[in-house]
Amino acid sequence: MDLLDLPPELVLACLAQLSLSDIRSCLAARNRLFSVIILTSAAIRYRFEQEHAGVVANAHRSPQPPASDGLRELRAREANWLHFTPSSRHTTPFGFPTASIYDLAADVYLVGDVADPSTSLCTTIKYISTDPGSSWVRIEVGKPIVDFGTALEEHDLIAMVTYTRHPDDAEMAALEVVLLQFSTGARHPLAAIPILHVHDVDVDRGRPAISIEIVGAVLAISVLYWMDPRRDRDSLHLFYWQTGVRPLDPLMVSNIGLTFLTPEILLVPSALDQMIDVFRIPQPPSDDDVFSGPYHPSFVRSLHLPQLNPNKHILSFQCRGEPNPRTRLVRPTTTPFLSTPEDSIILFSVDIGDGEGRSSTHMFVVSRARLAAFLASQEALEAERRRRLEEADDDSDDEYDVDTDLNWAEWGVRCARWLDDAGAGTWARGYITTTCGSRMVAIAHDAWSRPAPIRVLDFNQRRVERVRDGAANSRVRVVDADAGTVPHQPHVFAEPLTSSLPYIETVSEETFPYAAVLINNSDIIGVKLNVNGDQDVGSLEVLRLG
Repeated sequence: MDLLDLPPELVLACLAQLSLSDIRSCLAARNRLFSVIILTSAAIRYRFEQEHAGVVANAHRSPQPPASDGLRELRAREANWLHFTPSSRHTTPFGFPTASIYDLAADVYLVGDVADPSTSLCTTIKYISTDPGSSWVRIEVGKPIVDFGTALEEHDLIAMVTYTRHPDDAEMAALEVVLLQFSTGARHPLAAIPILHVHDVDVDRGRPAISIEIVGAVLAISVLYWMDPRRDRDSLHLFYWQTGVRPLDPLMVSNIGLTFLTPEILLVPSALDQMIDVFRIPQPPSDDDVFSGPYHPSFVRSLHLPQLNPNKHILSFQCRGEPNPRTRLVRPTTTPFLSTPEDSIILFSVDIGDGEGRSSTHMFVVSRARLAAFLASQEALEAERRRRLEEADDDSDDEYDVDTDLNWAEWGVRCARWLDDAGAGTWARGYITTTCGSRMVAIAHDAWSRPAPIRVLDFNQRRVERVRDGAANSRVRVVDADAGTVPHQPHVFAEPLTSSLPYIETVSEETFPYAAVLINNSDIIGVKLNVNGDQDVGSLEVLRLG
């Protein structure tokens, strides 16, 4: 019996087990029965629509809706985002002073609690869900917290970076990472060593600035002592956090930015060298394995930024991508859809100075999918060159020379897009959670005093083509790949900043009195200041779109 001799419902059951690429191949066969079964199946259409939207349905959602309902829900979500039509809004008041550290991870907003006057650091993190009717919850550490990082969806993990003076030597402090289970606030059950010791440091160097990212088994933390003129303790530390093993000695860095491109590729911006260094950090064979190696991180290559004019230099170089790549999904959330890391963007912010005290902020986004594909193609080319060299039966002792430096024209034109200064609004105020998936949000710097519209930039290339084909209007437009320089301060760069990466821009009709705007899978979160004008956060207004 052939497959097509089966009843249609059994054929559909077989097709439902295939990957979307295999289903496309079945459509390409131009068999009428195959085509009818595939094109009339709500379940298969639902899978294709998720792929086009760059999301996956939340597998932990209970109860799971039928495919037909999920499809309608996804289409409504996409329309809300495209046309900026929130389905609801609610306000979350603070009612307490906060420390200067915060994060927006998945459906949770986290912030440092009231700082201890003797240290100016908090010992507690407070968090609240962005769902309406939620209440603040506390996670007490008992040590002064410098910063924290999370891997909520992947590991139900929050990592607190603490800075504690030694009891027997007041001139020294210990920098440590406390690994806690987010849902309970207790020691994380997968952490064999619940407190990772980063290093001891002289207190006269000042408190460090921190950037911390966790993907799979790897915890990466960069530490910078901005107030110390020596700068000899600025360093990047890598841990396999379940075991506490350090796979590599600390590396010297010139800024705190870092982000994962894939579960095994770490991007480390270098302000000093004006480039992004690419490292390969191996993951263990399985998340459930207890391992100690050998796993050897390695340098892959450097991606240069566009050349600056002679009188310009980089002051700071930061980055952020949300969601991080993940090796599994364990924590349930209420959001119906989760952005896929592979389809997301990474936002880079570069502060550039001129040596005379003047500076400007410039921003660009990188397509994770394009950059990952580009790096993979470079590795494939190098492997092929090595193979051909070996097959040439050359008796010379010369080793194959690999050029690990790539200039901007080789990688940036295809993978990145520079933005005008309006897109830099929220970053300049210290809020870095302005991207989620393929979208970025921004608002004018002075919107808190002069209400302004919110801009949503969307780099999903499938949606770009759909809008280009007919969904554009006065508030929704495609900003095509450009061939010119950055609109603001073009004299900063010595070469044109071209890009082949278009995006959609949606501008809200309503104006908002926000000091900043943030974004997660379902919401845009507006940060409102206290009415007394003291620049402290008074409340969050959550606009639900997804």
